[in-house]
Amino acid sequence: MKYKDILLFYFLLPIFCLGQNNNNIFSNEIDNNSVNWIKLPQAEYLLKEENKYILLFFYRDGCEFCEKMKTQTFKDLEVVNLINHNFLPVMINGKSKKPILYNDSLYVNEKSNESALPYFHNFFKHLVELRNENYYWPTIVIIDKNYNKVIQGSGFWPKELAIRNFKYLIAKEK
Repeated sequence: MKYKDILLFYFLLPIFCLGQNNNNIFSNEIDNNSVNWIKLPQAEYLLKEENKYILLFFYRDGCEFCEKMKTQTFKDLEVVNLINHNFLPVMINGKSKKPILYNDSLYVNEKSNESALPYFHNFFKHLVELRNENYYWPTIVIIDKNYNKVIQGSGFWPKELAIRNFKYLIAKEK
């Protein structure tokens, strides 16, 4: 009986939260020392309410440059402030085996069987364009209110490049 209660709680909580007319149900106070990563459903919900882009940071496990972005670029205070105040940041494993619902479409990993090696998630392949017939890690994709891709940046972004790109997008929006 306890197991069913737990499942019911996790099933009803998101429905209850989404049904509330409260703009702050997903947002915590902004922590000025780190990027306030949120889940994709939260970003989609807030996209309708706030004048911000969705920033998707695609990474993969074991990626040296993904870790470098997480530990260097996303720890720089200027980068953190630009992201937290102007974007809805979402971090996604581009080789995850979990299904992803985005813009009312369901995306899966074609090799979702547990024993298979991780493969590119179809959500990643849907949003990320090949460069020189390859995918590169990490990849940042910026999405606007209409679910259009505004920019894609592949590979490591040092803080200077991140600041320049984010400031360009922010200025473009005004």
